[in-house]
Amino acid sequence: MIFQGRIKQVLPMRSGTSQKTGNEWKALPFIFEYFENPSDRYADTVVLETLDTDIIPHIKEGMEVKIGFGHSVREWNGRWFNELRVYKLEKVKTTYPAPEAQAAP
Repeated sequence: MIFQGRIKQVLPMRSGTSQKTGNEWKALPFIFEYFENPSDRYADTVVLETLDTDIIPHIKEGMEVKIGFGHSVREWNGRWFNELRVYKLEKVKTTYPAPEAQAAP
């Protein structure tokens, strides 16, 4: 799924070592705000996370971005959790109309 929106807040980085492989990992969760339909009045907000070390340094609060993410579910101790993982991040250049020149009196 690909959505365009704004990074509302970057949350604290998580890190650890995989119990299966012994490799170290880093994950950066952040809050993403977007409008699923342009006519929506209120934005949808989700917590996304990326493990991609190429994407992590580019995530900044307030950025307008196009994000591709996938979802999966995992079980831990009899409970089920959704995971929304970012696989693509592209900065969107926002353009604002130039102010009209005021006529001289």
